[in-house]
Amino acid sequence: MNIVPAEGPLLEEILDHTFQIWNESLSRPAYGQWNQAQLRTPWARHHLQRLALLDDRGGVLATAKQYRFDVRVGGRDGWMCGIGAVFTPPEHRGKGHASTFVEELVSRAQRDGALLASLFSEIGAAFYERLGFTGVPLDEVTITVAQKGGAPAMLVRAGEERDLDAVAAMHTIRSAPAPFALRRDRSVVHYALSKKRLLAGLGPPGLRQLEFFIAEEGASAVAYVVLNVNANGWTLEEAGDRDPAGARLGAMLQVLLAREPSRRMPLIRAWWPRACSVPPQIQLVNVSAPKDLLMVRPLSDVVMPKTADDVFYWHADHF
Repeated sequence: MNIVPAEGPLLEEILDHTFQIWNESLSRPAYGQWNQAQLRTPWARHHLQRLALLDDRGGVLATAKQYRFDVRVGGRDGWMCGIGAVFTPPEHRGKGHASTFVEELVSRAQRDGALLASLFSEIGAAFYERLGFTGVPLDEVTITVAQKGGAPAMLVRAGEERDLDAVAAMHTIRSAPAPFALRRDRSVVHYALSKKRLLAGLGPPGLRQLEFFIAEEGASAVAYVVLNVNANGWTLEEAGDRDPAGARLGAMLQVLLAREPSRRMPLIRAWWPRACSVPPQIQLVNVSAPKDLLMVRPLSDVVMPKTADDVFYWHADHF
């Protein structure tokens, strides 16, 4: 198969096509900058490629992103092949190119020792089920926060690069009970933050913003929250707390809401892992399945997740 890295003029051709679907309200130049800048982050340089399937004349038949995530599944540590942004140009649709391309990427990953392959489907399960993928149950929830007069007396500050090791450590501790979770170090945390920050910075002014906050005791970060804020409310991208009960995380949300006490509480949505304790200050309501379906395909003899209790996955891990 003629599968090549998508670079230079080929990448620009692909971005011209995919811009119509995944532009996220960016202009075409900003969309190109956003994609290129992601690839330049330290993690993405070694873990993310955009690839294209070409015909004999160099025409694009299909394209996709391929990620290499460190993962724990069924008690085993290894890596997962993530496949994203699968696209076929309109003139080549209905000929099986996307299926052929995905199968080849999966086969290559299996030969290289991947434990499983994964992707997010926006088109339902049927197409990818035919390729051997099955859905992973996740919980999307609305968060309600108990509010009292004033705000808790705690230090909440903007997160910085020096906090990334602490954030990764909190993820490791909180995700430990779940059989299926990404293994995240500081470089993965940096990539997830950078991707959202770039999107906010390159988009129209005021459309969205990315907020990263830390609760600090002494000189150490002991809890954190990452919020994506827009006119529709807040998306809690990820969060953590050294306290197993999560009380500091709940207090952080109370502090952040108290910044503008005269305003109504925003709608706060999140993918909340069941293995993550619910802070005493909050309630999770309106539980539903996310619109984007996480699907996986085993490439080894690992035990795959069967219920949402088996999975630790934040919205920040969406690729």
